[in-house]
Amino acid sequence: MMTKEEFVKTALAAAEESSHTSGLPEWVTVAQAALESRWGASWLSCRAHNYFGIKAHKGHAEILLPTTECARGTTEHVTAAFAKYGSMLECFQCRDHLLTHAAVYAAAREKRADEEAFIDEMARHWATDPHYAEKLKAVLHEVKGGTE
Repeated sequence: MMTKEEFVKTALAAAEESSHTSGLPEWVTVAQAALESRWGASWLSCRAHNYFGIKAHKGHAEILLPTTECARGTTEHVTAAFAKYGSMLECFQCRDHLLTHAAVYAAAREKRADEEAFIDEMARHWATDPHYAEKLKAVLHEVKGGTE
């Protein structure tokens, strides 16, 4: 298991490579991966290199796992098909592709120069947790803590 510092170093390298193509803020990618994967310790990240909880789509290899979804003020436990990747970089590239091509993220793309505004816009469609943006911003400040 990686320490938080090791996770940030590894994730930042993958995020920088992926962001070179996508133009998305790499520190948000690192923070989101840390939040979604519990710093690389989640079963999904360890077994499927899926650091964002990305659901299976378009013929991706998949893995079925229980998850919690929030809808209309209620929490529901369901089993979902999640995408399975060959590496952290492949997962980060898929996440960036989703954010740069899906119409629902157009407003987020327009805010990519401002990390917190980008998070606010992305979170509207990325997660069902109504507090997702706040949680992601807190992790963003944590991962950037020793770098600025």
